[in-house]
Amino acid sequence: MKPNTENVFHRQIAKDYPAVVRGQGVHLWDENGKKYLDGAAGVFVAILGQGVEEIADAINEEMRRLTFAYTTTFTSEKERALTRKLVEWAPEGFDKAWICTSGSAANETAIKLARHYHLVRGNSNKYRVVARRHSYHGSSMGALSLTGAAPRRKPYEPLLIDFPHISPPNCYRCPLDLQYPSCAAACASELEDVIQRVGADTVSAFIVEPMAGGPLGGLVTPPEYMQAAREICDRHDVLLIADEVISGIGRTGRKFAIEHTGVTPDVITVAKGLGAGFVPIGGVVAHERIHAAFEKAETSFVHGESFTGHTAVSAAGLATLEYIEAHDLVSRAEEMGDYLGERMAMLGDHPMVGEIRGCGLLRGAELVADKSSKRPFARAEGVAEAVARECTERGLLILPGVAGADGTDGDTVVLGPPYIVTREEIDDMVSILGESIQAVSART
Repeated sequence: MKPNTENVFHRQIAKDYPAVVRGQGVHLWDENGKKYLDGAAGVFVAILGQGVEEIADAINEEMRRLTFAYTTTFTSEKERALTRKLVEWAPEGFDKAWICTSGSAANETAIKLARHYHLVRGNSNKYRVVARRHSYHGSSMGALSLTGAAPRRKPYEPLLIDFPHISPPNCYRCPLDLQYPSCAAACASELEDVIQRVGADTVSAFIVEPMAGGPLGGLVTPPEYMQAAREICDRHDVLLIADEVISGIGRTGRKFAIEHTGVTPDVITVAKGLGAGFVPIGGVVAHERIHAAFEKAETSFVHGESFTGHTAVSAAGLATLEYIEAHDLVSRAEEMGDYLGERMAMLGDHPMVGEIRGCGLLRGAELVADKSSKRPFARAEGVAEAVARECTERGLLILPGVAGADGTDGDTVVLGPPYIVTREEIDDMVSILGESIQAVSART
């Protein structure tokens, strides 16, 4: 193992990390002068690309005006404005928003909010949150308890809350051996089954990614599934939480991915693209019935962080949403996403590509050892990571996903570029990805 002579405690101990020194548009440059196409917007974060002066100026102006004010005493003009804008973006019926510092913090806030919502209504037994296998909801202990991605959970399992998990609606690997759409989203019945098993009186919420990144690589949740889940949640007084940390803020060609399903959730969590990469930011947007319950009980939400509602963070989020509106970037994400989907589909003929999936500017490919049987590669082969390394060598940054087939094995590779990406840049991204898949295939 190569010794790490830096003072940075890196995630991957044996990896050599070059320093990035500059960014412009959809490109980054490292300290060695190498240029990269950012095919993943960092990690779905830099949705406007690099060097957007309007966002930087908004942050700078607010930081010069006001450094910090603790939100147990004050709100700020920017926090008010950002929450108002988020409510405007949300589906009808949403009226309050909470600003925090990350996607993990947003999902942590959401499950606490669900618990406290039932508590103030007199349902003190409701605390469990149902989540899905192979999901990722964050790294804090509450959010990691929701996370269904086994490799992320395993080191910390003794510390985690024992929340129930159900199968994702992965039509490529249907657990019921059915065909969509004739299946009528029968897999949603597993939610009913688990609620009945653990007791409806103990379940506070069901959290779902309308479009999953991470291990599932752009898996789109069918509308029928979400409609069935909505009905089940309503019947058992369970809140429906849409985790839009990755899929929200326009990435799928809608303001929120849940809009594709025709379903209104009770809570929406956002992060990543909300600050366009300039600041750590997250948010929770709640339906009016949530806040109304606290008002009726005349009680407070017992939760918070030092940097909740931070004024400069709020300024960044507000400037990002205003920039998206001014440049019609949600529509552009739809247009460029359709083109990315067309180009990605061309990779589907490769014998190592099992399925192309996704929506808008979030597209993934599941890589398989045998296409006819859908047999995944063994985890030890590290296929997704190998493809990502090949892409990096060729000047393209992508995101690998692992363990999405069965919790141990399975590989996906994902493209999720900034919304400003051009057709020519998409052509280059897909071409390099195809070359990289071929290179790994040749030696696998």
